[in-house]
Amino acid sequence: MRALLPTLVLLLVSSVASAFELQRMDGVRTNVDDHVGDGRWTLVMLWTTDCVPCERQKPMIGAFHDAHAERDAHVIGIALDGPAALPEIRRIVDRHAGSYPTLVAFDDVFAEQFAALTGRAFRATPTYLLYT
Repeated sequence: MRALLPTLVLLLVSSVASAFELQRMDGVRTNVDDHVGDGRWTLVMLWTTDCVPCERQKPMIGAFHDAHAERDAHVIGIALDGPAALPEIRRIVDRHAGSYPTLVAFDDVFAEQFAALTGRAFRATPTYLLYT
């Protein structure tokens, strides 16, 4: 049986990010706009709780954030499993002890929001959006 390689999608986004209505880990609603546009590049990692490649990449993404957050770039994680999966999302975030914030997408509208922002259908995790 042939092994399937994970899909890595990086989309460069320069438009307004308001397509993503999200929830912080404490339950407060937020928007990607609140986390981008401060003069630094923003790398958004879209992930799910059952994504093995996502788990493997989180230490590298965290190291990138730590090395650049004070200067030129920072990272935001967006868990796509929805607010109902918050206990599992917290467990994963705590295990990685990431220094970048993790937000939670509303799983019932995420695909529409992604398509509105990028002009493409959402396909797989991990997917990365890079805001300039």
